[in-house]
Amino acid sequence: MANQHFTLPTGRALGLTAAGDPGSRRMVVVCHPAPGAGGFDPDPLITAASGIQLLMIDRPGYGSSDPFARDDDPTIEQHADDLAYFLNHSERVSRNMNAVDFGSVGVIGWGAGGATALSLAARYPELVDRLAIVGLAKAGGRGLIEPVRRMLGLSRIESFSPRSELSRVIAAHGELTLQSLGIDETDSVLAQRGLRGRLDRMIDDAARQGAAGLSSDLIAFRDRSWTLDLPAITAETLLIYGDRDPTATVGDGHWYGRRIRGSRVVDVKNAGALAIVSQWQRILAHVTRPTSSAPVAAADGPASAAASASASASE
Repeated sequence: MANQHFTLPTGRALGLTAAGDPGSRRMVVVCHPAPGAGGFDPDPLITAASGIQLLMIDRPGYGSSDPFARDDDPTIEQHADDLAYFLNHSERVSRNMNAVDFGSVGVIGWGAGGATALSLAARYPELVDRLAIVGLAKAGGRGLIEPVRRMLGLSRIESFSPRSELSRVIAAHGELTLQSLGIDETDSVLAQRGLRGRLDRMIDDAARQGAAGLSSDLIAFRDRSWTLDLPAITAETLLIYGDRDPTATVGDGHWYGRRIRGSRVVDVKNAGALAIVSQWQRILAHVTRPTSSAPVAAADGPASAAASASASASE
């Protein structure tokens, strides 16, 4: 469950969970999968040793983030804009409070959260200098809907239900489980101490508001226009895929790689949907190092999540 909240100008709240070093000069933002929520740390020991501040943000309708309003049209870009607003607001708080400044940030996107991460980096290249995408299905062909609807057991017709019916249709297929993320119960990575409990808590948190988050995601996935912005990404980008992941393939990584200049695709052998766990040290090593051209001048970066959330509550 999120331990902080940030209120957007619309009045909608974002749930935030912070981990790692709150005094670090390096912030890394994590975008969670579908279904999912922001409180999942793949390996807390590695995170703690990395010296970064990790910020995990619930998408609308998941965890502690308010759902989209009924008259809103959920899109990938809209949540990317929410994140950018939060980061820019935090920069102003940092300037006013003379707090620690971060410059641009690193961003990690797991599964469908990779779409938000890519959209943020494309629409706001000045904010993102390092990017790691793990297991994101390509947006071409049947698009992002396909792996999510298969893992949930939805038919193609059901996945395109009207918004007013989509939450009911999703709920009718039963409770969310690890299989909803394509995680194989026999995956040896699950044996890592505490991992299953952290995953179960994330799934439970994802369902706190019923199917509100998933229904918004499935609607957002119908629109692929966000991919037109991908060539604008300037962040150093790593695209990571497990060769046993049922939700995405290394071919999907190359689909994105052709659209993101200078990106690198990594094919992880014998890894499934939990490649984000087995590769966490490598992922953090990539996003922890700001590029040499990244802006790091004083008062040009976001303040700590705690300072920003507190300031937004008092304004």
